Amino acid sequence: MRRHLRKIRKTRVTKEELKADIIFLLIAAFISFVITFLFDIHHSFYQWPFSLKFIFNSYKPYLLFVSTGTIIIFIIIKLLLYGMKEEKTL
Repeated sequence: MRRHLRKIRKTRVTKEELKADIIFLLIAAFISFVITFLFDIHHSFYQWPFSLKFIFNSYKPYLLFVSTGTIIIFIIIKLLLYGMKEEKTL
């Protein structure tokens, strides 16, 4: 197993990679928060005059959906970057 992991990762993790991952996590958290917020207020768009109506009565759905959405979007970003890196090496 270690041999396989060494084959995948030959260099050490650099500070630039850590900074990039933090930025990707922040972007993913922002995107998932915006999606959750828009879902929370989407009933407000169906009536005129516009007034905010929230579906969620507590903050718990925000914690659940933003955290899981952040992880999912971060994984998607990393997979896209890995795919572009592999495509570049071909």
